[in-house]
Formats: sequence, structure tokens, C-alpha cells
Amino acid sequence: MNIFKKFQEAVINACWRLVSVYPGSIVICGAVLAVCCAVASALWLHLDSNQDNLIAHDLPFQKRNLEQIENFGDQEYMFVVIETEGTKEGKEKASTFARSLAGRLEKKPDLIHEVHYRMCARDMGSGVLMFASQDEIRDFTALAEEFAPRMNRFAENPGLTGFLGMTAELLGEGGDGKSGDNAVSLSAGPEMFDPFMGALGNLLGAMQAELEKDAPEASGESILGLGQLGMQYFFTANGKLLIMRILPQKDFGAMDVIGPSLNFVRKSLDETRAEFPEVSAGLTGRPVLSADEMHTTDRDMTIAALISVAVVGLMFMFVLHGWLRPVLVIISLGFAMAWTFGFALVAVGSLNLLSIVFALVLVGIGVDFGVHVVLRYVEATKQGMTPEEAVRESLLHTGPGVLLGAMTSVCAFYAVLGQDFVGLAELGLIGGTGILFCLVSMLTVLPSLMLIAGRRNLFPSSHPKMATIPFMDRVLSKPVLVLLVVVALSAIALPGLRKVGFNYNLLELQAEGLESVEFEHRLIEESDESTWFAVITKPELDDVIKVTAELNRIPSVGRVDSILDYLPENQEQKAALLDHAAGVFEKISFAKAPEKVRASNLLPVMDRLMIALENLEEKLFSSGAVDELKTVSALIDKLDTCMIALEQTPSKAEDLNAVQYSLVTEMKEAFNWMREVLEVESVGPEDLPNALRSLYIGKDGSYMVKVSPAANVWDFDLLRSFVSDLRKVDSEVTGVPVVVLESSLLMRDTFLEAAALTLGLVAVILFLSSFSLVYVALTLVPLLAGIFWLLEVMGLTGLSFNLANFFAIPILIAIGVDGGVHFLARWSELKKGEKLYFTSTPVAVGLSFCTTMIGFGGLLIAHHRGLASLGGIMVTGSATCLVGCLVVLPAVFRIIEKFRQG
Repeated sequence: MNIFKKFQEAVINACWRLVSVYPGSIVICGAVLAVCCAVASALWLHLDSNQDNLIAHDLPFQKRNLEQIENFGDQEYMFVVIETEGTKEGKEKASTFARSLAGRLEKKPDLIHEVHYRMCARDMGSGVLMFASQDEIRDFTALAEEFAPRMNRFAENPGLTGFLGMTAELLGEGGDGKSGDNAVSLSAGPEMFDPFMGALGNLLGAMQAELEKDAPEASGESILGLGQLGMQYFFTANGKLLIMRILPQKDFGAMDVIGPSLNFVRKSLDETRAEFPEVSAGLTGRPVLSADEMHTTDRDMTIAALISVAVVGLMFMFVLHGWLRPVLVIISLGFAMAWTFGFALVAVGSLNLLSIVFALVLVGIGVDFGVHVVLRYVEATKQGMTPEEAVRESLLHTGPGVLLGAMTSVCAFYAVLGQDFVGLAELGLIGGTGILFCLVSMLTVLPSLMLIAGRRNLFPSSHPKMATIPFMDRVLSKPVLVLLVVVALSAIALPGLRKVGFNYNLLELQAEGLESVEFEHRLIEESDESTWFAVITKPELDDVIKVTAELNRIPSVGRVDSILDYLPENQEQKAALLDHAAGVFEKISFAKAPEKVRASNLLPVMDRLMIALENLEEKLFSSGAVDELKTVSALIDKLDTCMIALEQTPSKAEDLNAVQYSLVTEMKEAFNWMREVLEVESVGPEDLPNALRSLYIGKDGSYMVKVSPAANVWDFDLLRSFVSDLRKVDSEVTGVPVVVLESSLLMRDTFLEAAALTLGLVAVILFLSSFSLVYVALTLVPLLAGIFWLLEVMGLTGLSFNLANFFAIPILIAIGVDGGVHFLARWSELKKGEKLYFTSTPVAVGLSFCTTMIGFGGLLIAHHRGLASLGGIMVTGSATCLVGCLVVLPAVFRIIEKFRQG
């Protein structure tokens, strides 16, 4: 007898001695420990949902990524995608929609840190005019020279009367009811029409609102909307989409990192959709996709768990005859799971997004140990043994196989220890240790419970009817024929083996029909915008210029964003032109306070403005400018309403003092800002507003260059090509595309290494337990046959491996070997004349595989396609390994028996 066998027997005998003498104490100690672990875990075990912590921080690509995040801050935005249909009217509706949504979002600054969807002139800082061309600056200077005298007169007599008079003059009314020869008349071009008329419309609207209400209220709001001049919304290059970027609050201590923020954004988006039902808009972005994936998987896992528990419970009650035996197994499993939570608290201190699923793994594998122990106990009692004898029989004969099966299962999880994929390594540590706890519980707590229940006659007097499956003995009466049929069917399905592939596309793992997935596709198809961008960091501006030039020559690069986009060219020449314009406004001062509004002063000026608007209306009618004509007609209506109100009740002019105050304040602020803008001599990074600086300049003063892909980088081949091209420019490029590429390859390599290492360790353990290569080969028959058929079925059905289902292989290795171990152990125990299918082992093995199939089978109806594929592989793999155990391995046994006999 080898050392391994002696170790097995020593462990099992020790368990029996403890169980036979102290069954009650074992149960009480186990329960107390379980309660302590459960309470401690509930109080102190927390979830770390930060995806960056799933990868070892000392890996070069991850280290650069974390340094970039620390230096430049979190720039992982939600994206609201608003469709415009590419029309002017559609853009206006989308802009209104965005403003309404932004207004709602800005009410919760604790949940929403930033909202970006437009930019006006003032947002560019005092150097905004430097971004104009030299010709545009010359036109502006000429306009300023014409406008300055009127502005000076307004500054000397600020107020509504002066402003409306200046407006009438600008529109071409000379003060005597005739067109002025030297009027500006919007000579700057048609691009001035909308903002000019918009400002006048705002003022007349404010006046109308004050005159038509019963009691005046002081107004501190913008009247003209001058602060919004030069407003540019973030439309895509083809104009079909308006993009809003939203930076949410994140809580990495919660399962749902952006849960409160996401719920608030979606609620606000729904309210805005209800306000504008004709506008199509949706929410996407990497944080949203991750959150939706979390919600979908959580819901799918919950539904699958409920289905699995219900079906497995019914199956256990049917096979094990009654409810008590299944309950004892579940209690023992509960103890082990509680101990595992306690271990996770002590050993790791937290659970990550991968290790949190260890409980599901224990349900699938840990229950199997108990099934073998219980069914062997049932078989023993059926033979007339007492409870003590039955428990001893169960432990001594099933225990070694359970122990060996547990060790092979642990290998599948411990094989990933020490890997750079920390999330998987922690799952391996916690899951593997949890299997050991399940082993301990099923070899101590469960036998103790069965012994106590047996002594008290709590089990049903009748025995389970499905403890054996004798019909399979007839099926395998001709083992050679059975194997030939199996080989023929395998040969027919062989073409499927060549079609098995690996799908890296993470978007294709998401549930179909999700808004975030749909609008991610819209963003990819209709814009040069990407929710993923790579990052290149440079210490000097000259380096940024060089690398930008190189990047723009790469076909796979769609867009390059950097601080250079906000640093104008030809600054010296532009500064000289602006200096000339600054001299025009130098002597203008708003020192004088406005006089109170009087109807007698205001009405004549309003009459002049009416003449100017009517003259303009005639010109627009003659030229066929329909849209502009509607705008001017609306202004005439507003002005007419105000004039009628003042003519009927002159005292109402006092109500306009609040409007006048806001008007003068706004004009003064706008004029002071204009002076500041004209005096700018140069624009450097240090002159830009902080909101822009923080996007592209890090805490250490280095510059960020954002590189967006031209193609759909959810396609792994395109992603690999994109990153490869960028690394030719800068080997230290980082950002989401690089992290996704490297982590995907790391996960794949980790899975492959784990599968190979698991198979190697299992083979070594099997050999050490027998020192027989024949034993190892026979034990691996169900596994090798099952995996081979699984690959064939996957190829024929189009089921691919992906990053959500690949870990199924190490688990299948563990459970496949476990079945072979128990079959081989029972076969070696058979006495002359005994038949394998007349024992409880085939039913126990079949039940174990069925629990796994049912446990993962609930995932087949999952909306998340990654989870559904995991369910497909686990169900198919478990079924094929089960066939290998129930059909192929016994057929080999029969052939070996005949060879020995003859």
C-alpha cells in the first residue's frame, strides 16, 4: 500500500472515530463556527467592485493605466446619444432636449460631477478670439469700429431706452423714421442674424413678462443671453448625433459602482423623453455597459439559482426518497459556505467581481460529495445495517473516492494561484479552499447528522427506488459494439472540432436589446466618437506636436484630441489686429447709473424700433427668407404687446426697472469681458480655463493625447491592430483599448495555463494514489471523451469560447475526473458476481452530474449572452462527461473483465 493510500485511510478513519464518538459536538462546533463566520463576514467582508483591481498593479500595462488615471483623474464618462436625423430642425430639438436634461442632472451635484454637451465663447477663456482666422478678426475689428460710437452713447445713458434706440439704429432706423445711411444693418453677415435677433427676442420677452404680471419681481437673470454667444453643441462630424458626456459619482465599495448616479440619469432621461417624445435618445458608455452587465448577470444568476434550487430539491427528494436527507446535505453545505466566507475575510479581506461567484461553485461541486456519502448510506441500510454500521460503511468506502475527487477539484482552482489575473487568483484561492471546507463538512458534519437522525429513526422506513439503474447493464451487454457506435458518432461529428473558436468581442456577451448596447452600436456606426480612447502622455508641447502629426497619418486612428486643439496658430499677427480693436473701446466707461424707466421716454424709442423691424420685415419678404421672416414677425408681435401695455397703463413702466437692471448689468459684464478678450496677447496652456486644462494637463504638468479609433474596436482583430499601430508611435501607450486587449489576452492565457496545469496535477495525484498508469488512463477516459465531444458539439452548434465561459473547462476537468474516480473505486470493490449498475455509485455519479447540469442549466435562459454560453458549455460538457462515465468507462471495464477471464 502506497503512502497516499495510507494517508487517505488515516483521514477517513479519523473522521469515523470523531463522528462515532462526538456526533453532537461536531454539529454544535460546526454550527457555532458557521454563525461566527457568517456574522463576521456580514460586518466586515466588503466588495471591491473596482475592475482595475482584477489585474496585478505591477504589470507594465496596468501600472501605466493606473498612473494615468491618478495623474489626469477619472475620465470614464457616460454618453447620452441624441439623434438629430442630420436636419436643422432635428439639431434644434436635440439641443433643446440636451439643455432640459442637463438642467435636471445639475440638480444633483453629489451624483453627477460633470455634464459636457456644449461650449460657448466664454468657456474658451479670454483667448477665444485667437481661434478666429485673421480675416475674421479683421471683419470683427471693422464691426467694432462701427459699433463703438453707439456703445459709447449707450454707456453714457445706460438703460432700456438707450439700448432699444441703439438697436433701432443698428437695424437701419436713423431716428427720424427713415433708414439711416450709416447704419450697421447687420453688415457682419447673415451669421449675426440669429444671435442678434435672439438677444432682442429675449429682451422683449422679459419686458412682456414683466408688463403682463400683477406684481413686479426683481430679475437677476440673463436678459440678452450674451453669455451664450458662440454656443457650439457637441454634434458628431456628420451631424446625426448630439453627444452628452456625463461623469458620475462612483462607489467601488458597492456591487453597483454607479448605481445611484445611473438610476438618477435614467430617471432624468425618461422625464426628458416624456417632455420631448419626438426625440430619440439613449444612454451608453463603458460605465453604463458594465453596470447593465452587472444588473443583467445578477438578475440572470438569481433566476437561474431559484430554478436550480427548486429542480435540484425536487430531484433530491425523488431520488433520495423524502426531504430529510436532502436537507441534511444542504445544512452541511451551508456550514461549509459560511466557513468559506470567514476564510475570505481573513485571507483576502474582500470579494471581487469574480470571487463573489464562489458560492455558486460550491453549490455545484460541494453537494456532490454529500450525494455520494448519502447514497452509500442508503445502500448500506437497505442491506440491513444499523445506522452506525451504515455511516461507517459510507465513510470507509465512499470517503477515499470523495477525498480524491475533492483534491482533483481543488487542483482546478489552485491552478490559478499566483497568476497576474488577481481576480481569478482570488477566486481560485477562495473557491479551492471552499471545496476543502465542503469536503470536511461532508465527511464530518453530514455523517454526524445522519448518525443522529438514524439513531432516532427519523429517516423514512422505505428505501429510495432509484438507488440503482440495472437497465444500463443490459445496454452494455455488448461493450465492443457500444464503443464502435460511440467511435462512429464521434467520427461523424469530427468536422465540428475544426470550427471551435474564441470570441473576444465583449459587446457580443451583453444581452440583446439593451439600450446601452443599441446606442453603443449607433455611436460606432454614425460617428467618429468612441467611448474608448487610448492615451499617450508627453512631458513637453513639442512632443505633443510631433506625436499628433504621426498619429494623424495612421489609418486606424479616427481622431486625436489634445491641448493643441485649444492653442491657436499665428498668435502674434492676431494679437496685433486685436490690439487695434482694443483701442477703439478704450475710452468707453459704464460709470453712470441708469435712470428709472418712464413710459414717456420709452414709447418713442419703441416706435422707432417698430419702424426698423417692419422695414426689415419687408426686405425679408421680398428676398423670400421664410425662417428669418418668422423670427422678425414674432419680434414685432412682442414689441406691439409691450407698447399697448405701456400706452394703456404708463405706470407699468416702473415694472421694467428690474429688466433694465439685469440688462445694464449684463451689458457691463459683456463689455468688460470683451475688453479682456481684446487685450490678450497670447494663449498658452496656462491661460486656458481650468475645465480644459484638467482634461489634458496632468498633476505633474505632462500632456495627455487622446486617440480614438477609426474602426469598431469591439472587434478584437481591429482592437489588436489599433493598439499595435499606436505602439509603433509610443510603446507606453495606455488607456481602455490597451487595458482591454492586454487583460483579455492575460485572461485567455491564464485559463489555458490553468487548464493544462489542472490536467497535469490531476494526473499526478491519480498516479500517486495508485502508482499505475493504467489507473490514471482509465480515470481520465470520461473526461477526455467528454471534452472531445463537447468541442465537437460546440463547433456544430456555433457555440464559441469567450471570456465569460472559458473557466468552465477547469471545472469540467474537476468534475469529469471525479466521476471516473468514483466509478473506478467501486469497480475495484466489486466481488465476484457483483455488477456495477446494481450498486449506488452510478446513481450517485449521475446525480452529481445532474446537479451541475441543472445548476448551470438555469443560465441557458439568461439574457446575458456570456452567461448563456457558460450555461451551454457546462450543461453540454457535464452531459458528455456523464455519458463518458455511464457508457464508455463501464464498456471498457467489461472488455477488461473479459480479457482477464479469457
